[in-house]
Amino acid sequence: MKFIVIIGFIIANLTAANVMAQCVEKIHITDIPYAKNSSYFSTEYSVQLDDIMAHYQSQSGYLLLEFKLNKVQRNEDVKHYNKWLANRRVVRIRTYLNNAAYPAPIISRILTASSEPERSVAIIWCDTQVNDINLRIAKFSEVTPSIQ
Repeated sequence: MKFIVIIGFIIANLTAANVMAQCVEKIHITDIPYAKNSSYFSTEYSVQLDDIMAHYQSQSGYLLLEFKLNKVQRNEDVKHYNKWLANRRVVRIRTYLNNAAYPAPIISRILTASSEPERSVAIIWCDTQVNDINLRIAKFSEVTPSIQ
């Protein structure tokens, strides 16, 4: 029985502990604003995205697309709609970058506990040279079940 508990603990740690991207030194590049109830950004921001791609394509790191969703919603339907719209806004930017063959990884994050009403996607650069991301993963050889 203890062996099953230990295996469950290992699986829980492997799947939950290291899921989020770690970005210690965030470089906020820009915000892409959206009109109310819209998931389309204007062409002036396409130019900004092109500049971002040109500047960061040869650097070691990834882009973080972050949308802050207000935690106070009128009801569940509005909350569901706003999450859907937030995702559409992030996907529009990701699709634009992917269609332009942007080579760096792109991470999306929708924060659901913001206290300010926002309608923009923050574009943040995370340099992996600066971050030195170290993932800790338990090895099965390090776990020894106690047999009684």
